[in-house]
Amino acid sequence: MNNTLRKYEVNNQMVWQGSLSKVDGISQEKPVHFYIRPLSVENAQQMGELSEAIYNNLKEGEECFIHKHSKEYYYDIFQNPNVHYIGVFVGSRLVGMSYLKVCHNEQELQEELPNSSFNFFKNKKDTKVASFGADSVLPSFRGNSLNAIMIDYRMSLASNLGCTDCTSIVDRNNRWNMTPYFANRFNLFSTAIDPSDGGKISLLHKPMAKETVLSNIKTRITLPFNRFELIDDLIEKGFIGVDFDKKEAKVTFAHSNFYVSNVRHLPRLFETQIFQNAFVV
Repeated sequence: MNNTLRKYEVNNQMVWQGSLSKVDGISQEKPVHFYIRPLSVENAQQMGELSEAIYNNLKEGEECFIHKHSKEYYYDIFQNPNVHYIGVFVGSRLVGMSYLKVCHNEQELQEELPNSSFNFFKNKKDTKVASFGADSVLPSFRGNSLNAIMIDYRMSLASNLGCTDCTSIVDRNNRWNMTPYFANRFNLFSTAIDPSDGGKISLLHKPMAKETVLSNIKTRITLPFNRFELIDDLIEKGFIGVDFDKKEAKVTFAHSNFYVSNVRHLPRLFETQIFQNAFVV
């Protein structure tokens, strides 16, 4: 089914409309339309119900960053003018949602991007970072690239809000949510431990103005997404994740000077037996 998006404005708000290719895993012969728009406090009850439904249908490995919240939580969250939730609707039913939080300084961003060693605000004027989170879609409506579309929508929203960068977090065991972020040209630039639960996380970034510039080191290295020690070693040497193979569950890394300037130990990378066993493309 053609999933071409129609984009328009209603009351100065972006609305995107498209068609689902499948529902409950069954291909749809007749169009089943969805639309994406900003959410408000009026949607708090629906958001609480969606949160509970998603939480109750988690599969093993999907526990990361999914928390069951009540409608009262969402009533409170809308008191923060820097938080912008968006929702996916099929008819009047809310079937997916996610948020964007605008961060104006390093302290605000650390709350969203914990233990990041890269300072987005250092020596930069007018920096505003849009942090993405709470990506969630009901199981019946998955397989329609709705998470990828919500990321694209939030990137447009971030641009309208004057943001210079977009960031997000993906649990390192969550291979499913890597695909839509890499599809939207995010980079895996760092890894960390989430202080809230001790989980291993990948930190993702996309500059709004242009793509991250790669260095003149042409080597590409592809690793399984769960080879954590190898990936950490690569990142320390200035490599960033630039692509993800969903079928093989592998991340491709390229070198960049954007995030890490100290690459003195780079030659050792290819001398170690463990990296000789890695697939280099």
